[in-house]
Amino acid sequence: MKHISSLDGIRGLAVLMVVFFHYQERARTGVFSVLASTGWAGVDIFLVLSGFLITSILFEQRGSDHFFRNFYIRRALRLFPLYYFILLIVVVCTPIFHIPWHLPQVGLFFYSTNYVLSVHGDYGTLGPFDLFHTWTLSLEEQFYILWPWIVGGLGLSRRALIRVCVAGIVIAPVLRFVLLHFHVEPWFIAGSLPTRMDSLLIGAALALIPMPSLRTARLVLLVSVLPLPLVVWKAHSLFFLTAPWQGIGFTCVGFLAAAVLVLSMYPTTLLHRFANLNFLRFYGRYSYGIYLWHYLFSGQFFAFRAWILTLSPHRIPMSLLAFVLLLLVSTLMAMVSYRLLELPFLRLKHRFER
Repeated sequence: MKHISSLDGIRGLAVLMVVFFHYQERARTGVFSVLASTGWAGVDIFLVLSGFLITSILFEQRGSDHFFRNFYIRRALRLFPLYYFILLIVVVCTPIFHIPWHLPQVGLFFYSTNYVLSVHGDYGTLGPFDLFHTWTLSLEEQFYILWPWIVGGLGLSRRALIRVCVAGIVIAPVLRFVLLHFHVEPWFIAGSLPTRMDSLLIGAALALIPMPSLRTARLVLLVSVLPLPLVVWKAHSLFFLTAPWQGIGFTCVGFLAAAVLVLSMYPTTLLHRFANLNFLRFYGRYSYGIYLWHYLFSGQFFAFRAWILTLSPHRIPMSLLAFVLLLLVSTLMAMVSYRLLELPFLRLKHRFER
């Protein structure tokens, strides 16, 4: 698949939104609090982008020699080194910090954090380490395991694959409404593949259909935004674990993210120029590492932020200062791990190309 530079910027925007969501105060009034409260939508941007990129690669390469072997090995080379390095840190530190392990937490080693958290929300925390945020990586990895067999293993035509995507996009919110009716654990609804496949399949469908026109993308953007004020009104919140957001809000945000992706790929749009800012593309390059590192030490980061806020009565600028400092620390850690750990494995990917 041809590299699209603007998508690096969109990826960078998504990771900055998530970090802002975690480390900027959301319970207060003001523009920054509102922006922070919507930062969770960065995850949906990641999901749509993943569905788009992975489906583009799979459809382009299906039928080639070693189709499945190449795909899975390349994904492992990209994702496993840093993920399992962090798990290794936790295991090595277990006797040092007397970290108690529970049987469901074994699922962390098998990309099942999304289901581990639905058993108990605290199972994402292991001593001073927080692996809570890896639920999104588990969700994507489960998609990566199953989707190649549908795209490349069943011999479906492009049109049939689009129908599969449409069916999944419709089924996911229906399933969420059913689970909400029966008061199922909100984290299961927010994190399981069947209930969140609409965002991934919106991206997948985007890879399979002809490139939408600017007019179509703007129309989808408008249509996906229109229901959101009603969702906010019903939820009395911008938080993603509330029922209205989980019901229809996730799907709206998924289509909104898809429209943003399309608009960013048109050179004539303002969004394309924005997504190609060096600043955003830089964060797009290191987004995986930043995402993994930024929340691993959330307890220490929150304590540092609380200390920063005591230094001045001007809460908003001090809160922003704390966010910038925490972002810089996460960025530095991501850059180091990329150079020393990720890059040597990424250099092996060329051995498993078509």
